[in-house]
Amino acid sequence: MQRQRYQMKKALYQRTSYRRPGPYGRRILLLVLVAALAALAANLWAAPDEHYEALRLASEAFYEISHKHVTPKSEAEMIEGALRGMMNSLDPDSSYLTPAEYRELQKGNLRPAADAGMELVFKDNFLTVVSVQDGGPAFRAGIRPGDHIIKINGQLIRNLTTQEGIRRFQGNPGTKIKVMVLRNGLIKPLDLEVTLAPPRPPRVTRQMLADNLLYVRVAGFTNDTPAELATVLKEAQHRRPPVTGVILDLRNNARGSLEQAVRTASLFVGAKKIVSTKGRKLVTEQHFYGKERDKLFKSNLPLVVLVDQGTARAAEIVAAALKSHARATLLGTKTFGLCGITRVLPLKDGSALIMTVAHCYTPQGKKITGNGLTPDVEGKEAKPAALRPVGAPWPPPEKDPWVKQAIDLIKKGARGAWLGEPRRFWQDDGTAAKS
Repeated sequence: MQRQRYQMKKALYQRTSYRRPGPYGRRILLLVLVAALAALAANLWAAPDEHYEALRLASEAFYEISHKHVTPKSEAEMIEGALRGMMNSLDPDSSYLTPAEYRELQKGNLRPAADAGMELVFKDNFLTVVSVQDGGPAFRAGIRPGDHIIKINGQLIRNLTTQEGIRRFQGNPGTKIKVMVLRNGLIKPLDLEVTLAPPRPPRVTRQMLADNLLYVRVAGFTNDTPAELATVLKEAQHRRPPVTGVILDLRNNARGSLEQAVRTASLFVGAKKIVSTKGRKLVTEQHFYGKERDKLFKSNLPLVVLVDQGTARAAEIVAAALKSHARATLLGTKTFGLCGITRVLPLKDGSALIMTVAHCYTPQGKKITGNGLTPDVEGKEAKPAALRPVGAPWPPPEKDPWVKQAIDLIKKGARGAWLGEPRRFWQDDGTAAKS
């Protein structure tokens, strides 16, 4: 390893046009680290000539910036900026953590005193809202999934990692944050103000609709979600008259882990494959299955799952599994496609990288990460989101156009899963009805 480091340093001195004496030694060593990481990210190790050309180019840029930029920057600032830029170029879930940020992560200080109640990623050079918590601070302020945040408290947003963007919306209860957002369909940006509030864990809610249809809303996934949903399904066993269909609402839901998704999907599909993950190497491929003893959805009952651009992470895994094995119909718009497996990789100086190391795939082997899920039936918008009043609440289920559309699908026989007389969820004796 020492010999390889010596050869790299020797080649760098031979190939760069900026060979400096002693005072620049530390700068060159720092540059080697940054350029080596950049070369690795660009997969240049297999081509030595291109690799050393990348080192030479980085050395030249480093020298010009440090000597000619109007505002002097320290080596540490430039190194940190380069690392943030590299991580931002990978994917929305990858981020760089400073030593202080990584120490906080290790302490487990992940829950702030207050936040804005929204999921954010840095995508396509914008800090993008993936989802907003139902009734949370961001929702009340008028922020919606798909919005691009361009200013925070008057400061233009540039070169933020996802983690840093999230921290900008954390603080003490009552803290007011002014934001400027771009929204598809609007010409002018919106100026909004978010008041931070203590985080509220999302809960599973339910409502009986006309014709004995069960509407279930899962606004986000936590460790309690599988048990809460199991309670809802068990209560449906004893309902009279029996439930004739289920509408599972996974819209605007981007919070949750793979393990939570597997436990939740297991309630519907039992021991079948729920999701696969694949990294760069074949040996990293993994398959995740549910448990047959967890299965509660045991009949041919029609099932419609509502999804939209705010459906991501665990919700995408559940939606894909239910479509594959529970004969569910996906209704709405294309999902976000944010379903990667991340790992924290510590660096020697105490900082760390949060990096996507594997992508998620449906039980049929279709990639979710970056692609999302395409619904079976496109949702009909009564009014485009851009034309709705800022801060207007979501309509109740019985007035929601997509819920109405789901009801019509069930009555007509969604995907051929149900036609004619309504099937019972369970027999009168409590056993599962036969398909």
